[in-house]
Amino acid sequence: MADTITADVFGCYVVEDMGYDSDAHRDFLRSQNNVPVIPGRKNRKVKIIYDKAIYKLRGGIERYFGKLKENKRICLRFDKEDQAFLSFIALAAIKIFFNLKIS
Repeated sequence: MADTITADVFGCYVVEDMGYDSDAHRDFLRSQNNVPVIPGRKNRKVKIIYDKAIYKLRGGIERYFGKLKENKRICLRFDKEDQAFLSFIALAAIKIFFNLKIS
């Protein structure tokens, strides 16, 4: 499934967690001129070398999306129209940026 998800990605750093650690997936990413940034699992016989500085940024991105999902309207996607949904994502991003406490 990971190859299907990343099929349209070319020439990028692809940052994924250990769940996507496989030699076949790494080869697929390299064949599309991507740089896989995936740490190896602990039971690997050969340790994987990856860019730890880029992988560290992944945590901040995940925390940001977690904060976005704290907004019930975004998490459950009440809005049927894409324009309205994107507008509420923008409002939630502003709320996070200014660290507002709005219920």
